[in-house]
Amino acid sequence: MKRFPLVLILITLIFSTLNFASSPSKVLFLSDFTHSLKNELIFDLKFEDIYQTRFSFDFESLENEVKLSNVDNVINYFKFDQAGFEFSYRNPGNRNDPYFLTDSFDSFSMVLDDYFVLTFNDLKIGIIFKESLFNMSFWTEVTDLSQSKVAMTLATPNNLGISLGFEDIMKYYFRAGDLLFSLDDNALDSVYILNQDFLLEYNASTQSLWVDSIYFDKNDENFYFRIPVTRNLFLTYSNLGIGVSFYVELLGENN
Repeated sequence: MKRFPLVLILITLIFSTLNFASSPSKVLFLSDFTHSLKNELIFDLKFEDIYQTRFSFDFESLENEVKLSNVDNVINYFKFDQAGFEFSYRNPGNRNDPYFLTDSFDSFSMVLDDYFVLTFNDLKIGIIFKESLFNMSFWTEVTDLSQSKVAMTLATPNNLGISLGFEDIMKYYFRAGDLLFSLDDNALDSVYILNQDFLLEYNASTQSLWVDSIYFDKNDENFYFRIPVTRNLFLTYSNLGIGVSFYVELLGENN
């Protein structure tokens, strides 16, 4: 995903979507006033029956520098869906397979006929057998067939499930709605929340936590916790100080 032509995709989506008056797309602006100034432009683009995506750009002014969004965190989610073909990023849909969900968090995925998957991060190929109460999947890296793994999943229609992942070691995956977490040797290994409005990723091996939402942001350096006062005004607490945030719609159905 890091080498994917993101700029070209984003520019194309912005111009093509915002030029269709019937499209329920929005451009939002979030500004945090603490001891520093952080601005975020959020593009929520939808072209009905073809694609939808949400991405954002951060501009953070610190004492001696200005920081911009990391390219890995620009896109919140993306979905292009046609009959027999799907191209997506951080879009779990109704799938319960744990490897599809975890790989979809940081990689574009292409799905053919609902069961053959190609992820563009490390070029992984997956075969997801028919998803029902019980399903299986097989995954391997194109460049290293020894890195293969199998998952067996029991899941209910309301996205409650448990999976066994057979890779270097056995892992246990549990899903409840948008929440997915795994255990490794009876210890917490990873946590994911995949939602169009709230994203969270925690990795125990690196002790890294990343959260992206209107109410709480957390990156490698700073966090912002926003308490709504009105629809457009928030009280904000962060490691940089206490302040206020403004959240306004620049372009949308109401503008």
